[in-house]
Amino acid sequence: MAHARKSPLAGTTRLGWAVGEFAIASHMAILSIYLLYYLTDVQKVPSALAGTLILVPRLWNVISDPLMGGVSDRFRSRWGRRRPFLLVGSLVWGIAYAAMFAIPTDWTLTAKAAWFLAACFAVNTGLSLYHVPYSAMLPEMTDDVSERLALTGYKEIAARFAVLLTVMASPLIVRAAPDPVAGHRWVGFITGAFIILSGLTAFFATARAPSRALQMTNASLAQQWRSFRTNRQLFRLSGAYLFSSASDAFYSAMMIYFVTITLRLDGGLMGALYPVGSITAIVTTPLWAALGRRIGRRRACAIAYSGAATVFCLALLVPVGVPALMFPLMVLIGAFFGGVFMLPSAMTPDTVELDEKLSGQRREGAIYGTWIFTQQTGMSIGAFLVGLYLDLIGYHSGTAATAVANTPAASAIRYGFALVPAGLLIVAAALVRGLTIGGPTVKSGGEPLSPYAMAPEPLAERSLD
Repeated sequence: MAHARKSPLAGTTRLGWAVGEFAIASHMAILSIYLLYYLTDVQKVPSALAGTLILVPRLWNVISDPLMGGVSDRFRSRWGRRRPFLLVGSLVWGIAYAAMFAIPTDWTLTAKAAWFLAACFAVNTGLSLYHVPYSAMLPEMTDDVSERLALTGYKEIAARFAVLLTVMASPLIVRAAPDPVAGHRWVGFITGAFIILSGLTAFFATARAPSRALQMTNASLAQQWRSFRTNRQLFRLSGAYLFSSASDAFYSAMMIYFVTITLRLDGGLMGALYPVGSITAIVTTPLWAALGRRIGRRRACAIAYSGAATVFCLALLVPVGVPALMFPLMVLIGAFFGGVFMLPSAMTPDTVELDEKLSGQRREGAIYGTWIFTQQTGMSIGAFLVGLYLDLIGYHSGTAATAVANTPAASAIRYGFALVPAGLLIVAAALVRGLTIGGPTVKSGGEPLSPYAMAPEPLAERSLD
């Protein structure tokens, strides 16, 4: 069996692969923070329907993400198994992304819903084409656990920079436009172009990235879902990632309502608040990586989840009309989210190795197909929960913030912003604590450890085939 080399990767390969995350992070930032708001307050779509429209296209990814993983495992080309999909996927994804924010405002609600669904299905298809093969490159590029942790750290730092740029630029673009409809259309077009540029950069920069030779594996959807169910470590880790992704999406989408309605602050403050969290996450990511090496990624991840859940509860104490207190809150959220974002991804390659030991097959794409599906589904569930929650508390789209500020809905938004993400993260922390992978990668004296040195139990699991 051919294995990827263990020697350090070239700097251009590291940088190019990390830059590929720009597209994904920009996509996530816009969809998490602005998409629901765009539907409810710009396109005047009822909040429950808006949340449903975001969630429904994810049903397609039940098929497309695992299918794409199997296809990329078996694909042959002179550019390798994964890289061609970076090129094709980014083009489909970027063009569809621009279309998603170009809904004609004079159409009926039914026509708007149909346009959005068609564009969103195309976006999710392009995302599957790109995201699954891109992520599956990580365990192929190196066998060294510490280097995988470093690569994941570089990727997450790139992601936070992309989020920072996206969140800071988007309000400026909207304000520069003649009206909010045109402004969001510009945001969609620019983000779509950014997605394409990021994909092209990753495609060309990883030309010399190490990869594994083609192996004929069982790529049927039934087999891939069986792998997911039987590999208990992957199942548990993916479940934790689903809940943490839903928490991230819920808080990101709810924050604009919390700031403008509950705290009665200017919505323009979002352009400063979210970047504070992103900058803090960038700064703390290397610290979480170091902690993961020392005490284990599993324990560090549980600490990040539990700490973030505690911080969200502090939102219950932020007084109305005091913007200054939101900044330390965002610093704390960003500090713990540096670990929330990175550490689960740093453990995913371990599930690939475990799957190979249990099944005798090397199928990074199949594993990452299910992994990406759970992440994206968690994000969609979070957005859906925001739409449903706003509908349940009586918030009506398009209502002026001043008209809602003194109603029970304003208090309900505060409780939702604080307690729903905290509850989701508590569930994620409980799932992570049950893992047996993700132990320390170095001994107290600095000597490297095998990823399974602290966790022999997974190898006793029943065979996948």
